[in-house]
Amino acid sequence: MIGFMIRTLAALLFLTLSACAKAPEWNLVDANNLRGDTYLILTVPDDDPAALALIAKDISRDYDVPLAAEWPLKAIGVHCFVFDASKVPDIQALIDAMEKDSRIRTAQRIQDFTTTEAFYTDPLYPLQNALNELNVAKAHQISLGEGIRIGVVDSAIDVTHKDLKDRMDSAHDFVAAGPSRPAEEHGTAVAGVIAASAGNAVGIVGVAPEARLLGLRACWQAAGQIGRCNSFSLARAINFAILNDVDVLNLSIGGTEDPLLRELIEAALAKEMIVIAASGEGRNRNAFPASMSGVIAAGLGRSDRIPAPMRDVITTAPGERHRFASGSSIATAHVTGIVALLLAENSSLSRTDVGQALSDAVDIKNETRVLDACSALTAIGADTTACSP
Repeated sequence: MIGFMIRTLAALLFLTLSACAKAPEWNLVDANNLRGDTYLILTVPDDDPAALALIAKDISRDYDVPLAAEWPLKAIGVHCFVFDASKVPDIQALIDAMEKDSRIRTAQRIQDFTTTEAFYTDPLYPLQNALNELNVAKAHQISLGEGIRIGVVDSAIDVTHKDLKDRMDSAHDFVAAGPSRPAEEHGTAVAGVIAASAGNAVGIVGVAPEARLLGLRACWQAAGQIGRCNSFSLARAINFAILNDVDVLNLSIGGTEDPLLRELIEAALAKEMIVIAASGEGRNRNAFPASMSGVIAAGLGRSDRIPAPMRDVITTAPGERHRFASGSSIATAHVTGIVALLLAENSSLSRTDVGQALSDAVDIKNETRVLDACSALTAIGADTTACSP
């Protein structure tokens, strides 16, 4: 009997390894090497590898553009090709021709995005009591965001940071085609605001300190500079989030309208995923994807945004450090944390329920609009006796 079981297990292992060996190895490259003004993303209906290879070869020949990369987006049932159009004199004319090609579903330029953060060079800023502003301390007596899975599409999170390591479900790199890169400032800061561990005698407390984080690196960041992302890396990260059923998607990024990302975010919204995005800084205060219907826009200013602290907020930094961070990225992280508190208290909430609760929970304090975590919990019918003065 034992011998039969061993032979059966060996056969299953062989079949599994055979299936893995036959799995296509998609052609990926480092996202930060794809310039938006010369590379195009095309989508075609998802098909078998042989047919896809033939389509790619024919398109490359017909339009005289070499294939640079390819990967599937199973969340929306398409396959993506990236073509190098750097030698094409009129790229817009090429796109127009491709859009009329029956083999091609969509064609667009790769577009660039940035993480939305205001950088300050002064080493010491007064500590801002963001949790008190949001009334989070009292809300924690009702909910800690336990078990809510949050996809953080950003630069690389420091997964070994003592304030974050116990909060990380996993981390994935959609920028580098090879080994993952070191931790980066912006993603680490956003992660800390959302879910830094509480009660561990280290650093800070996150808004939802029992939530689970999936680090989805789609942005790259040099020291002392803003993070940069593009359609290629962001599409792959959002696709992963959809296929892995995250509850909340934090997009502390902003840029111009992008058709492919719009389609993916609409797919996420259709699955009742809560998507929260940064409203932008300065002239970029109506940034995509925060401008999308159904996406919760976080930041100060207009009344259609959910306001939260976004200036001089202490948070986590790579290498067991903490630092002050500012920008609508930080406001987005605060709102994401409060959404996790709501979902942990009532997992049956719809996107509409969550959006309405946040809107109802915006109070005026010292002539300033600010989100109140206890009011948001009250709005979903939670017992908020603990929030009483």
